Amino acid sequence: MKRLLSVILLLTLFSPALLAEEPETTAPRKTRPKVGLVLSGGGAKGMAHIGALKIIEESGIPIDMVVGTSIGSIIGGIYALGYSAEEMDSLVRAQDWNLLMKDQIQRSNVSYTYKEDADKFLFTLPFWNRKSLVDQTEAKPGANKGLLRNMPSALVQGQNLDQLFTKLSVGYQDDIDFNTLPIPFACVAVDLNTKEEVVWHKGSIVTAIRSSMSIPGYFAPVQVGDKFLVDGGMLNNLPVDVCREMGADYVITIDLHQFHSGDNPVDQTIPEMIGTMLSIMNGEKYQSGRRNSDIIIAPNTSDFGVLSFDEKSVQALVDSGTVAAQRVYPQLQSLAEHLKEYPDPEKPRAPKAHDFNHDTVRISQLEISGADTKEMNWLLSKTDIAPGKDITGEDMDEAMDFIYNTKAFIKASYRVIGNDEQGYGLKVDFTPQRMHQAGIGFRFDSEEMASILLGVNLNKRKLFGSKLDFQVELGANVNGLLRYGYTFPNLTRINIGVAANHTNIDYYTYQPIVRDNVTVEEYSLSYTNRFNVFGAQADYQITGWWNADIDLGVQYVNFRCITPTGIDASEYVSDNSLGRGFLSWSFDSLDEMYFPTKGLRIDIFADARYHFKDRDWGFDPQFNLIAAIPLGRRVTLIPQTYNRWIFGNNAHRYFGNMVGGYMPGRYTLWHLPFVGINHTFDAAWRVDIARLDLRINLFKQHYLTLMGNYLANWNHDRGFPLTIENYYGFGAGYSINTIVGPVKVIAHWSNLSKRVGFHFSLGYDF
Repeated sequence: MKRLLSVILLLTLFSPALLAEEPETTAPRKTRPKVGLVLSGGGAKGMAHIGALKIIEESGIPIDMVVGTSIGSIIGGIYALGYSAEEMDSLVRAQDWNLLMKDQIQRSNVSYTYKEDADKFLFTLPFWNRKSLVDQTEAKPGANKGLLRNMPSALVQGQNLDQLFTKLSVGYQDDIDFNTLPIPFACVAVDLNTKEEVVWHKGSIVTAIRSSMSIPGYFAPVQVGDKFLVDGGMLNNLPVDVCREMGADYVITIDLHQFHSGDNPVDQTIPEMIGTMLSIMNGEKYQSGRRNSDIIIAPNTSDFGVLSFDEKSVQALVDSGTVAAQRVYPQLQSLAEHLKEYPDPEKPRAPKAHDFNHDTVRISQLEISGADTKEMNWLLSKTDIAPGKDITGEDMDEAMDFIYNTKAFIKASYRVIGNDEQGYGLKVDFTPQRMHQAGIGFRFDSEEMASILLGVNLNKRKLFGSKLDFQVELGANVNGLLRYGYTFPNLTRINIGVAANHTNIDYYTYQPIVRDNVTVEEYSLSYTNRFNVFGAQADYQITGWWNADIDLGVQYVNFRCITPTGIDASEYVSDNSLGRGFLSWSFDSLDEMYFPTKGLRIDIFADARYHFKDRDWGFDPQFNLIAAIPLGRRVTLIPQTYNRWIFGNNAHRYFGNMVGGYMPGRYTLWHLPFVGINHTFDAAWRVDIARLDLRINLFKQHYLTLMGNYLANWNHDRGFPLTIENYYGFGAGYSINTIVGPVKVIAHWSNLSKRVGFHFSLGYDF
């Protein structure tokens, strides 16, 4: 017994040593907790996300999933595609956000026809005719019928933003599982039909992001099947719950939400009010999201609006995100140190998406939808996009801009499908536009008071075929135009039309005035002509050049001129009928019509007149030029010249040279502006005007303009030598570019009037 106890005791004492000599068994490896990142909505305030991401990356915390709403889906989606915070910072600074947040593109890339519309109409509205409207509504059971069906669903379709997302996501544009991205991703939208939250985990990432940031009323809803998706911030602006459901153990939330206290009320724009309303609608869920977050980064964005996309604001917002993340940096470091206790996951991340702004892709196949065969072949012939070619994002931007600028489509979008191993295919999709267009323009000025312009264009937005235009100006002067045209596939057009107008023109000249028994020459109202003009014309127009327009035609003109004689209140009435041949060439590459910073506009007119009664000829060449030369970020030099020479025995009053005011072509196509007088100066047969403006952008849309011009008035009466009357004028103006058009207040003086005058105008020139 004693021997047995001794053996047991020895085994007990030496068992640790024996165990130590045995092979070591491997303990189960621990799984690293997953870290999720949640990015809230907030419009331009989302730039703060980028600054916060820089600090998160600096802390060394691995991000395993990203969830976003609205602008948070944009930043989060790009981050999930493999872009670093520094790369995103460079991306957002390189964008023209004023264009991205609208459906506009650079004016220099807009067709000449639609430049004219944008320069004179306050707004234009495309619409269907009755048959097309019925076809559309019958194709969509339950759709509303009637006039309201013509109204657009939102101010912006999202054409430019769609192109941005597409260029940044090449390699991941198929219908994919978002868990296969370099960082798993999800975003939130809301279905207007069911009024329920929709969480995107798979599908098209471009479509998902676009739907998540579609602010109702501003961006058009995104239709996916029977769903009409809008901004996810309506129901879940802080989707921490989605991130938890994806398996996040720790959640870092970047919250852009800012409530203003009643003690410090802040005025809000319409988009900002929409954002505030969305926040109120999901307030409870928002608070729940904050409670369920482990680390909250809250940038101070209260000084910025949802549309504060200017360069200075973007910089300040990125910095605010950086500052906010630095405030919680100890928490970030603590989490990073804790995660180092666990081994890194063995599964490698998927490759980063191609940046189509820099990478080239070879297209193996091309698929187009939304356009008929004739339109498709024509559109492709105007671009450099074809199977077998290497293309870049710049190539696609040019192609999409060209297609979108035909105005035949509400939207033109594309997807680059496939990857490096399988090859790439290009899918281009067109959404047909409402074919007709109505427009309204408004102008108030100190010369004519109020004027309204109304226009209706049938088939305006069809690429080819018959088109009918009607336009009328109502005010102190009344003008009307009715024109039929046929546009060919080469974008040339044949027009026939009639026009009529009633115009009152006050002519100012130097005339003898008796004062204190002394006769002096004084610049004053000499007479008023009332013109009733009717014209019928046919012309051949070349519109295929994007910045230029050529028009060659013939016209019959009949005008009655009524002039008071000053004797017994009687009037002198003359009827004139003329035949007119004309050639015009216009080129316009200005980046903005009323406040350009670069570009050039040239108008050349050549008229040949034949007076049927007097049987005499006249020839009237005209040359106008405006150039915008930037002298820095805020200063622009604008040289201009206006020239018209009349040759022939009889210019006839309506075709004479009219000078004065600030709007070229106010009363007739050949009316020339002159700084220093408001009214019309009855000039000689040959006129040359040189003008130089210096415009300073004071702040935002406020401008100060200094103006000076010189007028050479060439007098050449029969039997007398040629003489030149030299006139000059100066002006200083303050202008504001508003939503209803430019507002201008100008003080001026000239040696023609020899007195100080003032000019005021609101609205567009037409």
